[in-house]
Parts: sequence; C-alpha cells; structure tokens
Amino acid sequence: MPRLRFVISRAAPAMLALGCLALGPTPAAAQERFPDPPPEHGLYSDAVRVGDLVFLAGVVNRDPDPATQFRNTFRRIGEVLEDAGSSLARVIDITTYHIDMHAHIDTFIEVKDEFLPELPSWTAVGVTELYSPGVLIEVKVIAAADEEG
Repeated sequence: MPRLRFVISRAAPAMLALGCLALGPTPAAAQERFPDPPPEHGLYSDAVRVGDLVFLAGVVNRDPDPATQFRNTFRRIGEVLEDAGSSLARVIDITTYHIDMHAHIDTFIEVKDEFLPELPSWTAVGVTELYSPGVLIEVKVIAAADEEG
C-alpha cells in the first residue's frame, strides 16, 4: 500500500491566519436562535439563523391521518420560518425521514407540493423509528433568510 505524504509550506500558518481573518467571526458568534425564549423542553432550538440561512430542527405532527399530519407539519415549518425571518417560499433544501415510506410517499409528495411548489432540493430517508410514537414523518429544512429579516 503506498504511503501518503503531506507537505505543508512554511507560509501555511500565515495563510490560515489570514483566511480566518477574511472569514470574519465564527458562525457560532453570529447565531440567532428561535424561538426566543427557547422552547420549554430545553433540548434544542426550533431554528437557528446564521447569516443568510435558517436551519430548522426536524418538525413532526402526531395527527393519525397521514395527509393531515403532513399538512400540519408543513404549517408548523411555515410558522417557525416566519419567526426566524424566512418563509416556505424561501426553502432551499429539505430532508425527510419516513416510517413506511412507500405506503405514504404519494400522499406526502402531494402535500409537499402544496406548500413547496418551487421544488427545493430534497433527500428522503426511510427509517424504522422516529422520536414520537405515531409520527410517520419528520421534516428538516434549510431556508434562505428574507433580505430585511
């Protein structure tokens, strides 16, 4: 097996330092968390805004009817995005976690298209279990922040 060799120039530390200066403050320093005050559960923020992006934690709903559960999930996503200075119209990426994906995927796509007609990038993952019993899907979103937000 060939050996890998890494060569670091003497200028590398200076270039790294300059690169850090060019990037400005670390993202952690520029984070805004939503809602404010934090949720009662205290486990995570519903959304974190960093610069021009809003990152949502996974959103779920427990309604027993799949279509209603999916609609309520997207309604909640819209509420959290508005609170964080964005909207459903500004969603650029979604990740969905599905229990029994093939049983409900057509219904999910129909509902998703009602709320996200602009077709953001989308990754769908089939899972065997989610945090809350009765939940069929969890949706995680990244959206652009509104310019004035």
